[in-house]
Amino acid sequence: MPQLNLNYEKLQEWMDDYVEKNKFNGCSLSIADIEGNTLLDIASGHADKEKTKEFNSLSIVRIFSMTKAIVSTCLLQLLRDKKINVNDTLDNYFDNYSNCFALVKNARNLTELEKTKAPSIYQLLNHTSGLSYFFNDDLIGREYLKQNLTATPNNDNLSVFADKISILPLAFKPGIKWNYSVGIDIAGRLIEIISGKPLDVYIKKNLLDLLDMKDTEFFLPKTKVDRFADCFFYNEMHENFLPLVKEYENFYYQKNQVTNFSGGSGLLSTGRDYLKFSSLLLNGGKYFNTRIFDDEVISSIRVNSLNRDIASIGVETFAQMPTTGMGHSLAGSVIINPDPDFPSSLGDFGWGGMASNYFWIDFKKGYTAVFMTQLLPSASYPNRKELKELVHQSLH
Repeated sequence: MPQLNLNYEKLQEWMDDYVEKNKFNGCSLSIADIEGNTLLDIASGHADKEKTKEFNSLSIVRIFSMTKAIVSTCLLQLLRDKKINVNDTLDNYFDNYSNCFALVKNARNLTELEKTKAPSIYQLLNHTSGLSYFFNDDLIGREYLKQNLTATPNNDNLSVFADKISILPLAFKPGIKWNYSVGIDIAGRLIEIISGKPLDVYIKKNLLDLLDMKDTEFFLPKTKVDRFADCFFYNEMHENFLPLVKEYENFYYQKNQVTNFSGGSGLLSTGRDYLKFSSLLLNGGKYFNTRIFDDEVISSIRVNSLNRDIASIGVETFAQMPTTGMGHSLAGSVIINPDPDFPSSLGDFGWGGMASNYFWIDFKKGYTAVFMTQLLPSASYPNRKELKELVHQSLH
């Protein structure tokens, strides 16, 4: 593997510019190579509104959808351990899916339905299940919003949330298209059903403790409040995201507050902690001499699970990243044909979170990068493609 030389000055300058222009209050960037060496650990700005605490890779942030990669890989390993086929359908686990319906094409209301087969775990993990998200502009997404199905930390619990979701029809017949969804929340509930343990307990024992990720959990202990970053919101964000302001602006994740272990968005973490997880994937599922994920699990997160790219069967852009040439595995995005507008290596894997966080793994060049900040929503600025381009260029 060739030695990696990063342009520290340009990356620091880019981060400082975002902070100075009040786009981000604070941010951090951590990069490690395949040998486990931290090549870069830089930051800019502050963690709090009052600008009294510096933001760094130990700042605790809401990682939102970067939770998905953790929960998806844990489920894949659990399925392998229990010898459960990833093509198993959800009616084997949720009663409501035994009589499954989806909206007909171009439906105008929730009564225009057709009978369909229940989604598979495979479709759940790659967002082709027919589920939606409360911020999606479709009939089912709007119904989620109407029924307050936002998967926020204090909204019911994972069992109740999954039950409410499964009562509603699907937005489309499974497998037809890619639609970002609460599928990984349901995947988290599957972990609970199959393992017999609460999701927080399961991932702590089977992943977080093994990687010594002490700052990654669904709760915020009182001893760590001083490292917790404030949450910020883009002035011009779409009205669908407005319900999140009251949920996250002053929510402190005390243990008695958190009832819903959202598999799609619930974890808190740090740049330094998450780098351990992404380094585990970069190293083929091994942490030093301990194997945590089997080769088969790593293969399934590195290979596109769609029959084409996301742009062809879903959205053309996501968080200001072009999806042309971007596929989706069973745990995150996979670059299948690098787009000039989003410089990447073939096979890059990664995903981001709603607060503009982002991580990726370049298996070809042998490094992983974790960027953390706290601005909702993730489409506010093109920071993901700008940052990836800077890192990609500096490694030529």
